[in-house]
Amino acid sequence: MSSKANSPNLNIIDSAFEAFRQGNRQHLHNIWRRAQSGHLNGLSEEEGRLAEVMLAHSDEYFNQFEFADVLADRGFNPESEVNPFMHVTLHALLEKQIKDHEPIEALQFYNAMLRNKCTAHEAIHLLMGILLKFLFPILTKQGRFDLDGYRKLLKMCKTRKPDKVVALLESEPDSSTEEVEDKRFQVFDEMRAAMKGQIFESTEKAQAFADSWLAMKNAEPKSEFLGLSPEQMNRLLYRAFEETSEIVTINRHLSTEKILEVPIVKEAAYFLRRLGELQPLKATAKGNLPQAFSREIHERFPEHPEFPFTISSEEDDLKLQALRHILGMCGWIKKRNQKFYLTRKGKILNEEGFGSYEFHHLFQTYMRKFNWASRDFYPEFQIIQKAFLFSCYILHMKANPGASANELSTYFVQAFPAVIKTKERDLSSEDYLELAKHSFYVRFIERFCQYFGLVTVEKKEKVSFRLDYFVRTTLLFDELFQWG
Repeated sequence: MSSKANSPNLNIIDSAFEAFRQGNRQHLHNIWRRAQSGHLNGLSEEEGRLAEVMLAHSDEYFNQFEFADVLADRGFNPESEVNPFMHVTLHALLEKQIKDHEPIEALQFYNAMLRNKCTAHEAIHLLMGILLKFLFPILTKQGRFDLDGYRKLLKMCKTRKPDKVVALLESEPDSSTEEVEDKRFQVFDEMRAAMKGQIFESTEKAQAFADSWLAMKNAEPKSEFLGLSPEQMNRLLYRAFEETSEIVTINRHLSTEKILEVPIVKEAAYFLRRLGELQPLKATAKGNLPQAFSREIHERFPEHPEFPFTISSEEDDLKLQALRHILGMCGWIKKRNQKFYLTRKGKILNEEGFGSYEFHHLFQTYMRKFNWASRDFYPEFQIIQKAFLFSCYILHMKANPGASANELSTYFVQAFPAVIKTKERDLSSEDYLELAKHSFYVRFIERFCQYFGLVTVEKKEKVSFRLDYFVRTTLLFDELFQWG
């Protein structure tokens, strides 16, 4: 993540506004009094900005500002009330982001909304709606603000009309997709209790206290994370393998013998060899692999041998279609002028065969580039792919010597209960829970772990709606992942 994520401009997002909740409501009250009297000399730049924002909101929140000193213990229900102290603090923060061009996408979005006939105040409020998507999660289970995600959403929204931005924010899940609503107020209450009796002389001191308190909370092990802390979980989600060496490292020197037994490696090697023999391979009118080639791969590597069927095109076999896209993402095949070829790298791989480097390239491509949800009709559940490394940690903790698929999927949804909070279909909570667990099994256990030779799955019956399949990690899993 960019070092800017640790700058004061963005760190204040993580924690400072809640520092006002008790002791600093008195501080806000003092700023309000000085703003009303016009005595702004001696205020810091940040305090001056807050004074201006409070005056601009005086029609809406006069009583709250006037009695802020006696409202230190007053909570606000987000379902029916706006927290005016949080609101003005975020308002001031966003004005600073725009003024400092940090991040630049905030300024670009703001200007785009002004061009779309928004007032400056309305543009700030739209910007606040985007910011809040990324703010609440870090107060529960994550140690860092997702700056990259914030920038990406700002870029997406700046090309839309204001009403479309509102509709998008209402329809999109929060950035972390983790449980936020049920726990954020517990966090607020705990911070408020920790700050009880303290009065901060400046927002900088409140910031320092809040940062220290949040760092302590984020370092505490959580049972729902099987002993990992929120800070560790954040790195598993957002900095997998880059900043997780004390949790897990990847062995990049696997034995070729084990690699060649991996199902996806076998399929990729066969696909590349046959394409090399037959190229150029003319694509269909839809741009797919030709029927004869598709049928050959399908019959040799059926996804479910127990349910054989004949395909008419590549589109009838989603596993084959996914394999073709994955090999393209790896840079081993290409399509030019409606014909399929091996690339230069694909030809070299064909000649020299799969080794540890090629396996890891395939592994990383599948994890980071290929969209797991494209192979099924479950809801999005993006957290399943995003949290793949934590799910591997679940296997490490629970699937050696073995565990049922139902047990493993239960551990997952316990760690990410928001997976079943945002319903996309007209189902009961119990049915939606089962849908999430089955999606986890299909995407992570079957189509990732089993496909890469990391687990074996023993089935008493071909299809089990209870997920009573027995899952066990393999020697390759133990060789690939080096746990701390």
